[in-house]
Amino acid sequence: MDDEGWRRLKGLKRLIHDGVRQGADFVEKAPPPRRREAVPGARVDPAIAAPTKVVHGIHDGVLSLGYGGIRAINRAIEVADDWLVDQLAPADDDHCPDHDTRRRPEEIPRLVVPGAPRSED
Repeated sequence: MDDEGWRRLKGLKRLIHDGVRQGADFVEKAPPPRRREAVPGARVDPAIAAPTKVVHGIHDGVLSLGYGGIRAINRAIEVADDWLVDQLAPADDDHCPDHDTRRRPEEIPRLVVPGAPRSED
């Protein structure tokens, strides 16, 4: 793949990750649909008003965690994509004929994921 192909691949990757991130932000920040009354003009029974607020609060918290999880997974995949593309793409200043030679395993930088167990190789 030539330099233009790598540039396009990086641009496409960036576009996809930005789209996922911005989509999650948009959906999370969009105003929730108005909750309709089961019977128009009817009052809410005070006995169920407090539990209803708790259920709505739990629902909103679960949604927030869900969108946060989408953002976290997207970011982790983005970091892995960046690392992989950097490993596969030739360096910008690398125009020598042997730039496609394989690296020895000890020369390849390791991806460090916070919180993941480390193998002592």
